[in-house]
Amino acid sequence: MSCNDISNLGFESGLNYWYTAPSTVASVQNGDLAYAGSYYLDIATTASNPSGTVSQDLYWLDNEQSYTLTVQFRLAETISSVNSCTVSAYLGEDSEAGAIASDLVWTAGSWETLTGEIQPTERNTTINLAATCTFGGPGAISEGNVLFDEQYGICVQASILLTGPKGHYDQTPMA
Repeated sequence: MSCNDISNLGFESGLNYWYTAPSTVASVQNGDLAYAGSYYLDIATTASNPSGTVSQDLYWLDNEQSYTLTVQFRLAETISSVNSCTVSAYLGEDSEAGAIASDLVWTAGSWETLTGEIQPTERNTTINLAATCTFGGPGAISEGNVLFDEQYGICVQASILLTGPKGHYDQTPMA
C-alpha cells in the first residue's frame, strides 16, 4: 500500500503543512491546555465570522480501503453567549459528501474525541478540520475558540496514528 503522510497533526511545528480557508482565524498556541505535547490549534470564531477551517493536502490514499481518523477537540472556555459549536472533519471540498465525523460542543472542561471512518473517493484529496459556532443575543460576548490537538490518521509522522487497510501503524520518527 502506498503511504500518505499527514504531517504535523499534533501542531508541534505550528501550522507547517496546514493552510487556512479564506477568513479563517487560526493559530497554534503553546500551553497547559494542550492535549499532548506542548502545542494545539486554536480556531477563533466570532458572530461576524462564525466558521474556520484548516486543511492539508493528502496524496496516494488507497481509494479502495477505509480509513479511521480520531481528533481531540474542546472549547478553550465556556462562553455563555455561545449556543454551541460544531466540530467536523471531512475529505475534499464537500463537507457533506466527504464527511468523516462531526459533533456538537457547548462547554469547556476537557478534551473530547471526534472519530470517524471514510473510504476516499480519490487518491489525492484534502483533509479538513472545521469549527462553526453560533452565538447568543445582542450585547453578549461574541467569540468562541475551538481547539484541536493530537489527531490520529493516515500514516504516522510525529503524533499521528493510522488505522487503515493493513492494521494499526505507529511510525513516530526516531531521534
